[in-house]
Amino acid sequence: MLKVLGAVCVLLATVSGFAQLRNALQQRVTELRDWLAAVRLLQSEMNYGLLPLPRLCELAAGQIDGAVGQFWQSLAAVLQQGEPLALPEIWQQLLTAQSQNWHLLPEDLQALTELGQGLGSSGLSNQQRLLALTEQRLQRLAAEAEERRGRLARLLGGLGWCSGLLLVCLWL
Repeated sequence: MLKVLGAVCVLLATVSGFAQLRNALQQRVTELRDWLAAVRLLQSEMNYGLLPLPRLCELAAGQIDGAVGQFWQSLAAVLQQGEPLALPEIWQQLLTAQSQNWHLLPEDLQALTELGQGLGSSGLSNQQRLLALTEQRLQRLAAEAEERRGRLARLLGGLGWCSGLLLVCLWL
């Protein structure tokens, strides 16, 4: 009886381990879509609202959930405190600190770093161009992430079951 219970535990552990990998793939897609929504919000507000950047960050934090919303909330708080650092430096510090909890790849973070370097540092037309290019880049990255998730999700599910069954067979 204990062997059967142990076998079930091993099988469930491997299946749940691979399910966490599948979840990480989905989280990357979600985070990229959240960043895309934030960039679109910035675009529309820069074109029509002309709000100051701390207010834009608050607005983004209010409309975007999860880790990306937390980033915007932290950025708004730092900007309202009137930190002596320039926006690109603040952006990079927050991005480095908070990206530890994200599921983004280095190329995703590179796009966000470049956004932070150009945001608030030039005229309105240059910022609009930067946001448009960032939107296109994030759309491409999100599409690639979605395709990768679709391709690997089923594979990871099967690997979870197969590796669990293999371990159980080797153990018994």
